[in-house]
Amino acid sequence: MKKNLFYLISGAGMLVGIFLLFAQCETDASEMSQLNATAEIAADRDLAGSPAKDLCLCLAQAYPFEELSDAEKQAILFMREEEKLARDVYTALGAKWDVRVFSQIVQAEQRHMDAVLCLIKKYDLQDPVGNNAPGVFQNTNLQTLYQNLMAEGVKSLPAALAVGAKIEDVDIYDLLQSKPNVNNADVRAVFDELQKGSRNHLRAFVKNLANRNVTYQPEFISKDLFESIVNSPREKGSSVCGTCPNPGNKQCTGNGPNGKKNCTGNGPNGAGKCTGNGPNGKNNCTGNGPNGPGNGDCPGNGTGNGNGPGNGNGPGNGNGPGNGNGGGN
Repeated sequence: MKKNLFYLISGAGMLVGIFLLFAQCETDASEMSQLNATAEIAADRDLAGSPAKDLCLCLAQAYPFEELSDAEKQAILFMREEEKLARDVYTALGAKWDVRVFSQIVQAEQRHMDAVLCLIKKYDLQDPVGNNAPGVFQNTNLQTLYQNLMAEGVKSLPAALAVGAKIEDVDIYDLLQSKPNVNNADVRAVFDELQKGSRNHLRAFVKNLANRNVTYQPEFISKDLFESIVNSPREKGSSVCGTCPNPGNKQCTGNGPNGKKNCTGNGPNGAGKCTGNGPNGKNNCTGNGPNGPGNGDCPGNGTGNGNGPGNGNGPGNGNGPGNGNGGGN
């Protein structure tokens, strides 16, 4: 009788434990949902704060594995260290001047570094960063640039903010220079997101300088491009992989491997409220996946001449409405 009572009590305890575990999972899911909502409206969202492992998985599964050219390899490795330069400078200047703009952008630069590292891992390249300490770079030009920027940035707060603007200025320039030689869809998607982040950061530094009656003059990008960037609204991220995964997202309905009909995400194969039943999406999509909507009614920001919001490779002027099964994945 005592043994049966013991088993009964133990069984009840296990049930209570399972109930509490599920309750905790629901709480965690709710808190995660709130964090995701907060990330949507964060001052510097960039790559949406997604865990690096999820981004790496996305780049491996949602984009084809294409042989890299030598130019693409060099661009990836260079951008990995250039993003590190931005992170290291902002970390050091943020510690010295204790200004919020530096601490906010440091997090974004780390996400940028992580995104490029995903490409390095996908294509089995040798990471130039490795375990290098802050301020240490393999690229000798970046090493010299870091030292010069730090020497300038410690002079005064306006000088530090101007250093931030200069870093974003040169980042945008380098990304634009590399663009003609970058053809792989995943590399283009990541580089486009880095450039979007740099434009946002440039706006932030220029605004902070203007608040102190200081005007930044671009040194690398053209004056016209600079004016166009700083006089346009802040851009939203992330369009690399979006938030609606391929398999069975609870908020998605419909069928097919490339997202669902009513998916609210904006994944790499198109986005938003798309209708239709085929692999290449349809024309009523409002999202902005990096492969582009491919139809005049879809405002995505992809590159090339694709076939609809599902798997197309074009912006809003692709080759036909497609016949896909909906939102991003």
